[in-house]
Amino acid sequence: MRAFWVRHSWLGIWPIVLFCLALGFDTGIGFRLPHTWDWWAIGVNTVVALSLLAWRSRPWWALLVVAAGDLVSDSAQLIPFMVVSYSLAVYRSTRAGIVGGVVTVAVMAGENVVRNGYAALQPVALPLIAAAVGSVLVGVNVATRRRYLQALLDRATRLAREKEQEGQLAAGRERARIARDMHDIVAHNLTMMVRLADGATAVADSDPQRSRAAVDRLANLGREAMKDMRRLLGVLRDGGLDTPGDLETLVETFRIAGLPVTLRRRGADVESAGLQRVVFRVVQESLTNALRYAEQPTEVRVDLDYSADPIRVEIIDDGRGSAPAPSVGSEQGLIALTERVALYGGTVETGRQPIGWAVRVTLPHPSKDTDEQGRR
Repeated sequence: MRAFWVRHSWLGIWPIVLFCLALGFDTGIGFRLPHTWDWWAIGVNTVVALSLLAWRSRPWWALLVVAAGDLVSDSAQLIPFMVVSYSLAVYRSTRAGIVGGVVTVAVMAGENVVRNGYAALQPVALPLIAAAVGSVLVGVNVATRRRYLQALLDRATRLAREKEQEGQLAAGRERARIARDMHDIVAHNLTMMVRLADGATAVADSDPQRSRAAVDRLANLGREAMKDMRRLLGVLRDGGLDTPGDLETLVETFRIAGLPVTLRRRGADVESAGLQRVVFRVVQESLTNALRYAEQPTEVRVDLDYSADPIRVEIIDDGRGSAPAPSVGSEQGLIALTERVALYGGTVETGRQPIGWAVRVTLPHPSKDTDEQGRR
């Protein structure tokens, strides 16, 4: 039921519209002025009530129609003015909401004075002002909360981007250090190998024993250099400082940003650091997409099932909106994610659900071979 109203929030205005229509046929409800109904008044009341359907997209037009309808007919309804004042405060600005409230008081009070004199204004003045101010304050409160939540989302996105940049800088520094180590290995070992080779050649005839010792040392030095090179290249393939992240911390960060995330685990965590990195990146990318593109989600569920074979990772949200892009303006995030999962023999499925968006990843249980394959 909750998901239905999330998807069809525009239906919420219809009870108010119908209520305003009903008020047009009942002189005993609301702030009404005595009159005799005719078809002109019925038509004006209907147009005023239906104009509230534009409360989100065109609140200024709705205010104009409501005010005009009040001035050209014998009826005056406060509720349409309150709805439009609230809408102006929420969907335009605080100043617009104040303007709506002032117009409400001016039109309603002015019509009351014109038709009934100043004596009739005193009983309704305070309730009229209270209703106008209340509708504007509620709208301002809602708008402020929305701006606050948006600021949290922007801050979380900015922090995630900064953290990613810091990681890239750290990886760059690590690679620079590795490059320096590689230079030392190459420069030192090759220099020694060249010297040993020249020395072995020089004494090959005069001192065969020293020549053989130099050749043996040359071979050992070459093997040591190969080991050092393999070690450094392995670090380069692993991305330097790319270590598994903490999922609990990641989820809590998105919760602080306003995303209603729930994390459920089944089974013991895998020991493979490479596979842990993949799971972390999948969850991070999917939650970032939900944060950016899911509209008004009530639940974002992260399910990690390490007991299944293959391992299953699911991230499902019930927000509405367009299909989430894995990164702003491109599909590089999804491509990179798919490639990373494929290195471990896994699969990635993304798609729209009846309500929301889902990312489903399967990964085979780790073994030494698959972990080594993921490192390459």
